[in-house]
Amino acid sequence: MRSSIPARFSLFSLQTHLRLRGIKARAKVPLDKMRDSEEDAPLFSDSTGEALNASAWNLVREATASATNLNAENDDTNDDPASMRWIEPVKMTPGKHKYVLMKVYNEENGEKKFLVRSYARCSYHAENFREAVGELRKDERMTTLKAHVIGGGRIEYDKEKKSVFVYGYSMTFGRTPGCNKKTMEIIRKRFAEDEGDGPLAECEWSDEGY
Repeated sequence: MRSSIPARFSLFSLQTHLRLRGIKARAKVPLDKMRDSEEDAPLFSDSTGEALNASAWNLVREATASATNLNAENDDTNDDPASMRWIEPVKMTPGKHKYVLMKVYNEENGEKKFLVRSYARCSYHAENFREAVGELRKDERMTTLKAHVIGGGRIEYDKEKKSVFVYGYSMTFGRTPGCNKKTMEIIRKRFAEDEGDGPLAECEWSDEGY
């Protein structure tokens, strides 16, 4: 994915860009003082969600560079266009984990699709985005597509009881209207499909909590 933000973005300009989207990525040290090796693990503040090193800044920048409408309300996306049926709409790990709601889209024909990603191995919301994009890029069909984060929160998934509870928000990406509701609808629809695991016994959402 190519970011729409120049590679040598000034600290002030990048802060302004992210702040306008309600994203907390204020650095504790100047950006030019951070290590920017691709091998550095992204670090985020557990208390504020702020990016603390260059890898974290770059990850948030990539996840939000193409975002123009951070609102999941009244959006009927996820109609599963034929060209994107190879992409699994939901991937989540049993237990309680952070999640991101993503939109994958084709700028040329306007096709788009919502994806829900929640991995147990990811400590931060932005890491869920990185893992998802890494998986998608293994398929050459992803070369014509772009992706960005709509929002995030937490998912409690009990596989045995077939129950899902979506709640909270992402401090890094901010609160997104309709995010948890849309995520719940996507999950419920996926389980009800023929190739799914059968209808969920419980599927609820709330904007409360963190």
